[in-house]
Amino acid sequence: MRAFGSDRIRRRDGERLVLASRLSKGWVPRAEKTLTSAEFPGTAVLWEEQYFEVVDARALPQGGVEYILEPWRDHHVMRVVEGYDEPSEAKRVAEHRAHLNREKHRKTANLLAIFTGHLPAVVQNRMAEELGLLPVRLTWMSILSMYLAVAGCMMWIVSYVLRHSPPPFALILVTAFLGVETTARFAVAYTQSRPIGSSIGLFSYIVWWLLTGRRTTSPFAVEKGFDVRISDAPEDVALRDLLMVREPFLTLLSPSEQQRLSERWGYDYRRHSSGIAIAILVFAALGIASSLHRGALVAFLVAAGIAVEQVLRLAALRRGPAGSVFGVLVRPFVRRLL
Repeated sequence: MRAFGSDRIRRRDGERLVLASRLSKGWVPRAEKTLTSAEFPGTAVLWEEQYFEVVDARALPQGGVEYILEPWRDHHVMRVVEGYDEPSEAKRVAEHRAHLNREKHRKTANLLAIFTGHLPAVVQNRMAEELGLLPVRLTWMSILSMYLAVAGCMMWIVSYVLRHSPPPFALILVTAFLGVETTARFAVAYTQSRPIGSSIGLFSYIVWWLLTGRRTTSPFAVEKGFDVRISDAPEDVALRDLLMVREPFLTLLSPSEQQRLSERWGYDYRRHSSGIAIAILVFAALGIASSLHRGALVAFLVAAGIAVEQVLRLAALRRGPAGSVFGVLVRPFVRRLL
């Protein structure tokens, strides 16, 4: 018998062969019979027109795997046969090298996630398929880095203000644009758990795509499943979806309107009313503290009025629904439910 590649072979215990391999071949050893399970043969290996069974496999201390093979027993059925010859070994070596190459690129892509996360979503998904990455993680890393950049720009603007010098308009414009875009990307990644690129990454990748002769993934390619047309939901389903999304803010409507919602849709004001009132009260308290610090009388009166209203609402919510002055802001967005 002849070994291939860097493998080494030796005989042991009659017809048994010991094959030492630098790389794992994925062969499964025999599972011996026990009191609760039957015997299962190991991987069947075709070696120079003779069939062998892998009866044992163990990792070597210096690296690699040692396989013990013996001639196949006729009372077992061969389900899958692995070939052991020059072409099959060359294929295993090529697959191992490709795996190492993918692993190298995967680690590089993860380390450079603050940059690769800006690429178009179709490119991030293609990288995930080829390298075994989590594309959403790349997006999250780029979002965090952009928030740090936005914070740095804001501190730069504050430094101008502290020096009583007007900050450059371009700096304000860039800061506002990056803040809005990054927040929009954050919303998509958080609510939909899918990657999303940035305008910087999109334009940079388009230039790269054109320079490479369009041999890389097209930034204009349509993701599988995204070109499926979905019909509009029925009216009752659309209204129930609207109720579910905007339910926390319905507690700000008048008691009569909340009663109408309860009769029509089964709305229960107790689910979100206290939490919304406490949240508004906290922000009102912050407004009171800020206005006192700045000496802003009008802002203090507004914040104090809001805080008093929320305290009264929390007391009234024990008996039934209670409206708020903020109901006028909510009403136009829920008119279809009333």
